[in-house]
Formats: sequence, structure tokens, C-alpha cells
Amino acid sequence: MVYLFSRIRLNLKSLFLNCEIMDKLKAMAIFVEIADQGSMSAAARKLGVVNSVVSKNLTELESWLGRKLVNRSTRNMRLTQDGHKQLVRFKEILGQVNELEAHADEDLETIQGVVKITAPTFLGQQLLVPHIPRFHQQFPQIQLHIVLNDDFENMIDEGFDVALRASQMFDSSFISRPLSDASLRVIASPDYIKQYGVPSSPKDLTKHQCLVEGSLGNQRRWRFKNTRNEQISVSVDGAIYTNSGESIKHLCEAGIGIAQLPSFFVDGSIASGKLIEILPEYVLSNFCLHLLYHQKGTSNPAIRVIVDYLVAQLSGDELIRQ
Repeated sequence: MVYLFSRIRLNLKSLFLNCEIMDKLKAMAIFVEIADQGSMSAAARKLGVVNSVVSKNLTELESWLGRKLVNRSTRNMRLTQDGHKQLVRFKEILGQVNELEAHADEDLETIQGVVKITAPTFLGQQLLVPHIPRFHQQFPQIQLHIVLNDDFENMIDEGFDVALRASQMFDSSFISRPLSDASLRVIASPDYIKQYGVPSSPKDLTKHQCLVEGSLGNQRRWRFKNTRNEQISVSVDGAIYTNSGESIKHLCEAGIGIAQLPSFFVDGSIASGKLIEILPEYVLSNFCLHLLYHQKGTSNPAIRVIVDYLVAQLSGDELIRQ
């Protein structure tokens, strides 16, 4: 039998005492061992259990997920495509559980230190700052330095410990924690529409002035899906570029051009009539927020608790998911 942990605190004790969750975590751990060892029999030997225990847990895990994780034959065993994807997720989940167990004895009320956080101005004002008062009440001895800036500084050179970003950083020295996805809207002001008309399809955007965040080529390409779930990619351009999403919204409201922004940026302006959503029948790629921190931050209790707190708060933030 595999024992994943002996005790859990941090107000999650009742959750992890649920036998069904414990069984799923155990099955995940066994699946990870199968993948690492290359066979179920080798995994059973490593875990010190009989083969039937490994096979039973794998079958239950596949049944729970509703997908096949392993292709079995008399000679070999291969992970399916879903198996490879789930392996990454399971390792992350089990790593978080192990980290929770390792630090279960910490007295959270006495954690202290300085944590420097950065975020784009509008995202920080709308999504980050509102959650800070409650965190400060829980951890009054942690000092937060919050820098809201639309210029993306180098986290290490500028001494930032945590960053809220609208994209993932593909750097092995950083940990990226995904938050909620937000839907995107294509919008224009009533004055712009009155003067230039409404594009009837994404390809018509090439005939319009578009407001683009930044000047990099990948940000000048907007991606859609039509009603047949077919991908449509359009290269857009315009007379004005800016690195500020809030500035784009204001310029769009002023009738300068068409913009693509996250729903939580513009839903208020749509409701008030300052902006009108266009091309609503086309689905845009989601806007996904990430919380980034350096690998070294995992050994700092102050960084760990602010990261865990923000992930918990922002992953369930209704403002983001609207």
C-alpha cells in the first residue's frame, strides 16, 4: 500500500481525509511510478505491492478520467497521448501535496519577510490589489512591495520574486502557475462603427484600423474559430501601438480603432454603451493569466504563502472568468 502522507494541516485536513480523494491521489502516485519504471510489474516491485494492486489502481484511474492512459500488450507498455499529458499534471499535483506535507509544521502566523511583486498596471489594479488586504490580515509580518508597470522588466535583474503575467514564461528556472482563463472580446466604439462600419468577418479586420498591444508580430495576429470550429488567423495593423491594455481601451472608446481585449477589461464599457462587441459569433483564443516565480522561491516561506494565496484567489475569481 502506498502512503502519500501521514498528516495534513493548513485548514485542508477535512478535504484530504476524504477517502475518495486519498484513493485518487494514491492512484496518481502509482501511475507516475508505472511511467517512471516502464512497466506495471516494475512499479509493483518498487512500491512493494503485488501486481494486482497496481493494475486495479490504474484501471480505476482510467475509469475516473474517462480516458485510456496506458496501452498494454503482452510484451510492452506505452503511455497514450492522454497518458503523457496527465503524467505532467499528476506530477504537479503530487509535488504540491508533498510540499504541503513538508511544510505542515510551519507556524503560518510567524512567517515574515519581504516579497516583491510586479504586474501590468491594469491587471494589478483590477485583479491583484483587491486581494491584498485579506492577505495582510492573515500574514501581517510579510512585507509586500507591489510594482505595477506595463514595461515587462527582467524579474531577476529587477529583484522581483513574483509576477502576474498574461503569458507563460518558457524558462526552466521559473515556475508558472496557470490561473483562470478569460474570454476575449473584439470591440469598437459607436462612433467608429458609424464612420467605418462593422466588419462582417475576421478577414474584414484587415481593412480597419486596429489597436494593438505592443509592436511584436505575434501580437498583431488575432486568432478566431468559426461556427464549424475552423481556425482563422488574421494579421491586423493600425496607426497606434501601446504596451498598455488600459490605454487601448480608452483609445477604442474614443473611436480610434477596433481592439481585442479580455472581457474583464471591457464588459463595463459594453454595458454602458461606450463600446460595442463585434464579431460575437466567432470564438477567440482565451486569455490566460499566469503567476510566475523563480525556482529558488520555493524555499522561502513568505514567497510560498503569497503564491499559494494568489493562485487560490485568482483561479476562482469570477471577474476573470466572465
